[in-house]
Amino acid sequence: MDAESRIRIFMMPRRFPCGPQSSCCGPVGQTVEEIQALKTAIETQLGYGVEIIDATQGSQMRDYRSILDLVRTFGQTALPIITIGDEVASIGPTSPKEVVSVIKLKTAKK
Repeated sequence: MDAESRIRIFMMPRRFPCGPQSSCCGPVGQTVEEIQALKTAIETQLGYGVEIIDATQGSQMRDYRSILDLVRTFGQTALPIITIGDEVASIGPTSPKEVVSVIKLKTAKK
């Protein structure tokens, strides 16, 4: 796969900001299982390799200013963000089936 069609999933690991037993707010971020399901669907159904990037790690995000801008604008609900090359394909929680469909549409146009 060339650099233009590299697929990345920008995510935030599941957290409990107020503590796991707190009643004030629920969990934020994605579970390992949710991200793995997206990655597996893309790899097995489309044959692309997928890179997973933790959007909360500043050192990993240094080269992805546009993704940081999306997270700053829309907050944590923007994650996961899926990109193909430098183009955003999906923002926010979605099913593996929907992600595969979007990637098929985006890659067919190129």
